[in-house]
Amino acid sequence: MEAAEYDTMRAVEDRLWWHRVLRGLVTGELEARLPACARLLDAGCGTGGMLAVLRRQRPGWELCGVDSEPKAVRHCHARGLQFVRQGSVCALPFESGSFDAVLSLDVMYHKGVDEGRALAEMARVLRPGGRIVINLPAFNGLRGSHDSAVCGVRRYEACQVRWLLERYSLDPQMIHYWNAWLFLPLLVWRRWSRRSWAAERGPIRSDVSMPPAWLNALMAMAGRLDARCCRLLRLPFGTSIFAVASKPILQQSCPPS
Repeated sequence: MEAAEYDTMRAVEDRLWWHRVLRGLVTGELEARLPACARLLDAGCGTGGMLAVLRRQRPGWELCGVDSEPKAVRHCHARGLQFVRQGSVCALPFESGSFDAVLSLDVMYHKGVDEGRALAEMARVLRPGGRIVINLPAFNGLRGSHDSAVCGVRRYEACQVRWLLERYSLDPQMIHYWNAWLFLPLLVWRRWSRRSWAAERGPIRSDVSMPPAWLNALMAMAGRLDARCCRLLRLPFGTSIFAVASKPILQQSCPPS
């Protein structure tokens, strides 16, 4: 991402409705699946918002984080997340099979991230039976100036995510779109932003901003309801894709008697 976007993220991510909804999806999945003493990696942790939530809600878990951007790592350390280190998601500095869960939240679509190498590395450090939780932006039609500001170079559809997971020997447990309620408004906005930026060629900024408190609370409520409906109904559209997969447990065949 552009360096200034890390400051923007740190300023709003603990309160902004979108992050709150996503973190609810992540924590709901992890708390239902992981033991009390789990070891978890946030691969591409940004400024540490997700890790801060997990540290507060699950103090018994051993948390690790890695991000390639020094500014992001400094933000993490400033909020007390000293276990975050600088490194690439395409070459994770951890031993194979060392985590019960790995998170990849809006990371693989970034410029400079090789999605195949990143998935292979996350699968490598995941123990057999462990879980990988992924969130990605959906549909190329939703591309706009926001993507340019955060250096996002690709968007995904559910079938692509499933194919990628299976290609790297991960077993998809759940894949669904979410944020469907804002799909059409965002589609209109992003198309307008592409044309506006192409015409003006001014400074580009992401869509990340903090709305008034009352509106932020209302959107968080709508977003949570939307996420539950999307998970239940498997709606064929949304602005993001949420996926959970497991690493198969290899069963050794018994020798003939």
